[in-house]
Amino acid sequence: MRLTKLRQLMAQLDYQALLLTEPLNIRYLSGFSGSSASLLITAERQFLITDYRYTEQAETECAGFDIVCRDRSAQSLGQCIAALLRPLPVNRLQLEYGHLSVELFSQLQHDLPLTLSPSTNLAEQMRACKDPHELKCLRQAASIADSALAWLLPQLQLGMTEREAADLLQQKIYALGADELAFPTILLSGERSALPHGKPGQRRFQHGDFILLDFGARIEGYRSDMTRTVVLGQASAEQQQFYQTVFNAQQAALAAVKPGISGHQLNHIAQQVLNASPYAAYAGEGLGHGVGLALHEYPLMRRGCQVALQADMVVTIEPGLYKPGFGGVRIEDDIVITRHGYQLLTLSPKQLQQLPA
Repeated sequence: MRLTKLRQLMAQLDYQALLLTEPLNIRYLSGFSGSSASLLITAERQFLITDYRYTEQAETECAGFDIVCRDRSAQSLGQCIAALLRPLPVNRLQLEYGHLSVELFSQLQHDLPLTLSPSTNLAEQMRACKDPHELKCLRQAASIADSALAWLLPQLQLGMTEREAADLLQQKIYALGADELAFPTILLSGERSALPHGKPGQRRFQHGDFILLDFGARIEGYRSDMTRTVVLGQASAEQQQFYQTVFNAQQAALAAVKPGISGHQLNHIAQQVLNASPYAAYAGEGLGHGVGLALHEYPLMRRGCQVALQADMVVTIEPGLYKPGFGGVRIEDDIVITRHGYQLLTLSPKQLQQLPA
């Protein structure tokens, strides 16, 4: 089914052959979960090129593909492709320029008597809309994250370090059945919560801290991505206003979500709320991104993104404010686009939680 759709797109663009080198695109189209392979697609044939380490695995995972075991010491990837294409009516090959090293591109130029051209991001566009199995995995990953957060929050206490809290959260994610973490957990406190992607450190929680938690689980390769911000103890009036501003921006964007709206439009709606507040100078850039096999997938919803949302896309909605010396707030949900709107995948509470201290 996926190969059929890819070939239809290739035909529309007059692609004779396509070489895929990005591991997640290879996994999506072939099922191969190893770390070293290339995928060669023509109008009639599909080759999974790997080496002796992964041949047996590829034969098990990649039904319908010709598995080619390349001797890396005796044959370059370009020479291997040239041999495969020699009997076929192919004189042009499209490449994933964004996923090629200069060294590999130079080698392919040297070894292939073909015209090499860049391809559009066909696989990434296909990956944006999820099938029922993908949605099931994403729901499970989001559910694990929800449960892990609900377990963790009562454990947070004065004097605990960011690193200790992050370790507890990550252990719980695994205990709940995750295959892997979606990404290294971001857990920051106090003024450090103003670092959008900071790493947990040895800072100890203090009364009145913002605590920002950005984390997720992975199921069969599919990732959840959620952020919640809480206060340890009593929130100040400014903290409450700061938080409510982000909450209002997210709610405004969510209210506008529907098929056909662009990432640019949604970003603008959220930014209008942030810009009308006293905290406009501290607004983060961009509203969200697709999520699936990769943490940040097509489309990237920010200013200038003209991609229209479609049913079955899974994206994040995550406005944020980051004020140096004061702290940061981000509220992030995973949503799936439906025919008439959206459905939340992340279900953890979003009203400001003030934890006992």
